[in-house]
Amino acid sequence: MTYTETDLVASMERLAGDGLAALTQEQWDQFDQFHAGGSEAVERVLPSLHLAPGMTVLDVGSGLGGPARQVARSSGCTVVGVDVTPAYVDAAQELTHTAGLAEQVRFFCSDIAAFDGSEFDAAYTMHVQMNVADKKTYFAEIGRRLRPGAHFATFEVCLSGETQPTPPLPWSLDGTDSFLATADELRATIQSSGFELVEWVDETAWVRQWFENIGARIGGRRYPNHPPRAPDRRLTRMLNFAIALDTGILTIHRGSFNLAP
Repeated sequence: MTYTETDLVASMERLAGDGLAALTQEQWDQFDQFHAGGSEAVERVLPSLHLAPGMTVLDVGSGLGGPARQVARSSGCTVVGVDVTPAYVDAAQELTHTAGLAEQVRFFCSDIAAFDGSEFDAAYTMHVQMNVADKKTYFAEIGRRLRPGAHFATFEVCLSGETQPTPPLPWSLDGTDSFLATADELRATIQSSGFELVEWVDETAWVRQWFENIGARIGGRRYPNHPPRAPDRRLTRMLNFAIALDTGILTIHRGSFNLAP
């Protein structure tokens, strides 16, 4: 199983060398935005959600809650995060309390198919469906939680051909729980699950540049040969991810959809 980390908040504070309450937002983003593009990727997704204060947004696969808190801060919306990993949900709740957003952002440990919630104004996923084998059911279950015409956005990892990336990866330690689809397959699956396409954008070049900028900041080289150790091999996993993007094995696509009436 890929997501088995424990004591996540304590690990973050140990790596930061300070309590999370003392960190800047930029420092927070280094810990709670575990997806390519970080907080900047969330900014690229936000416009397609058409949010306004008073709306309620569903974050499917919410992880540590970084995107949910960012969406809440920037839009004034209420955000509900759903994730299947208990340790991530516990950490997301603690981080949200520390950030002073507990009344605006909530998290539940649940599979989306078992989640008791509906009539959301918008929803999004960021780097989630790579672990989902039955993608059509997954996206259909998201649609069941939305009101007709609601906006849905994705920022997802896709396979460019038949070659698989080398594990470990952020979403899979050994490849056994990785279920990658091509961009065309993913887009068609979402559409066949009850969504109408608004926009489908290849963000691979932008994400490659983001990885280059990260590499320059942490090591002065594009891909450090010996990244610092982290408790969950996170840097090694991100390194393999970056290489797969750079060599054309993987792509990143941002999608915007509306739930069909």
